[in-house]
Amino acid sequence: MKKTMSTHIAPTYSVIVPVYNSGARLRELVERLAAVFTKDIKSSYEILLVDDSSTNLKTKELLPKLAEMPCVLVISLTRNFGKPGAVMAGMSQARGNWVVTIDDDLQQLPEDIPKLIAFKQHDLVTAKHKNKHHTGPFRFISSGIKGWFDRNILGYKTPFSPLKLFRRPVVDGMLSIKTNRPFIPALIRQVTDDIVAVETAHAKTAYGKSRYTFKRRWSQFSNLLYGNSAFMMRVFAWVGFVFASLAFLLAAIILWRKLFGHPIQPGWASLMVTMLLVGGANLFAIGISGQYFIRILDISSNKPAYIIRDIMGAETLE
Repeated sequence: MKKTMSTHIAPTYSVIVPVYNSGARLRELVERLAAVFTKDIKSSYEILLVDDSSTNLKTKELLPKLAEMPCVLVISLTRNFGKPGAVMAGMSQARGNWVVTIDDDLQQLPEDIPKLIAFKQHDLVTAKHKNKHHTGPFRFISSGIKGWFDRNILGYKTPFSPLKLFRRPVVDGMLSIKTNRPFIPALIRQVTDDIVAVETAHAKTAYGKSRYTFKRRWSQFSNLLYGNSAFMMRVFAWVGFVFASLAFLLAAIILWRKLFGHPIQPGWASLMVTMLLVGGANLFAIGISGQYFIRILDISSNKPAYIIRDIMGAETLE
């Protein structure tokens, strides 16, 4: 049976958990979150489980049971929109003055949330992990690459963790930005620069291996490159400048040799190589431009970042 959120006084904290094929360990996460807020923080809260169209049977059976627990809301999306879309869907329904985001794999510890709350006067508090337990070299390398781009494209001094604490005005500002391919760090950058990082623990994933395939990681990464920065356009502007400079230099050398009577040998091979290089660079640049145009078209057509099918849940604990 469909339930709507309580109309009672809004809780102090909202916790958003994007859920995708989480399995039985999701109950443990919810219970640990509830214990932290009732015993340690001692403040009103709500837990929003955003189901990003899970296909796992155990997850689908467990979510309605969790929705019967105090302070738990289950938000079901109509299809798989990806983790950023699920987070934004949760933010659209969160009512707390502060909003916490945390992944469903138990790599970030719910017990570390009070460490973030100690700095809640800042717009955003993110966890940072000195020692990370990544599952395999691909996850380690891809995480490092993403961190490098976060620092060098978005200007962050430290990579973001999925465990973050937002003040309400930041959440409202992020929701006001019109984008159908949200990239959370880029949205934060557009709203605030009052950001602090707090060192917390990083545990092994509860699911043995990462559920983020190359396709899912690339989808998030491409949203940064094409949807939230002009990085690739700047790169090819420089590539075009280098090619143009080389072309002018080559023309100057040929003209100089011609004026001073030096023989000029026909060079079919070098000509073909030059044409292929310039032609390939042009085609690649056109492809990059196409990615930007696709995103502009998506935005102009009002393609949604998420669609909520249903909301189930108990009333918020007073």
